[in-house]
Amino acid sequence: MKVNQIRNFTGIALAISLVLGVLIHFTALTSVFGIAYSEPTDSISGIGSVIGEVFVSSLVVFCTLLINYYLLRPFDSFSQIKTGRMVIAILVTIVLVAILNDLFFALRNFIKSGHFQINFNLLYTFRDLLIVLIVISGIYFIKTVYDRQAVRIENEILKNEKLQGQYESLKNQISPHFMFNSLTALRELIDKNPKDAKLYISHLSLVLRYILSSLEIPSRYLREEIEFAESYYHLAKIRFGANLSLEINIDDKYSTFKLPPMAIQTLIENAIKHNEISTKNPLIIRIDTTDSDNLVVSNQIRERVSKELSTGIGLSNLSNQYHYLGEKDISISKANNEFRVELPLFKPDKS
Repeated sequence: MKVNQIRNFTGIALAISLVLGVLIHFTALTSVFGIAYSEPTDSISGIGSVIGEVFVSSLVVFCTLLINYYLLRPFDSFSQIKTGRMVIAILVTIVLVAILNDLFFALRNFIKSGHFQINFNLLYTFRDLLIVLIVISGIYFIKTVYDRQAVRIENEILKNEKLQGQYESLKNQISPHFMFNSLTALRELIDKNPKDAKLYISHLSLVLRYILSSLEIPSRYLREEIEFAESYYHLAKIRFGANLSLEINIDDKYSTFKLPPMAIQTLIENAIKHNEISTKNPLIIRIDTTDSDNLVVSNQIRERVSKELSTGIGLSNLSNQYHYLGEKDISISKANNEFRVELPLFKPDKS
């Protein structure tokens, strides 16, 4: 048994016991305090006698609640209250209530008058049965509420673990995807221009450092992502020279807004991969912010004659990242021969 569970149940049991003790002797209490009509009595002795009866009845209820805690185990979410155990609990409670009522009242009389006498009275049978009914019902109600809460908490834990697992899996896909494309580009450079290949490796190490630092972070500041995107652009610039341009127009007020790590780089990489980049058809990639708190990455569509093999991971992962962060999804359009992706920006206090 967990200590916190026992402590919580004890508090609940004390509250139920006190309320039930007052309800059982409610008529006597109202008479003593002059709320209801009664025969004239000595007020001091009358109050003491009624309070004593309330205390004894509350004590009986409290003891039976504690016994039933171990019989019915209301805080054991892995245990169901079977019919056999319920019958045993009811029988034990009936016997305990009858015995404890007589015993405690006998002790009370002994302390008061010096005579120890057990006086079994059938008139108290209904009172005893009422106590039994409330005790068993109270235990069953506590267990029902606890089980529902336990199921709800367990479902939330499982849901969070599932989302966390999906998000971790998603992040683990990003780095291999980037590495595959970067190493493919490096292989081409080694064959064509070994000198540029060395410079490419130097820039690549800086880019990889940023990627590794982002693996445990769900979001980055826009200014950090812009700096990273510019570093990645320099890598691509080594390959494509003046045929590739990047135009950035960012409102300063959005510099501390956030977005998923490598979001902008993913779109730049996507544009480079799917468009022809040549002297005849240079590629210009634009990055802008809008008044609706969105970041727009766009480029004119210049489809390659020979298309590269696409895994479809980039944009899909980006959309899933926004989904797991609980943000609006990205927006993709291809109107007027322009490929345009809008990324929602969110304030730092939402991440």
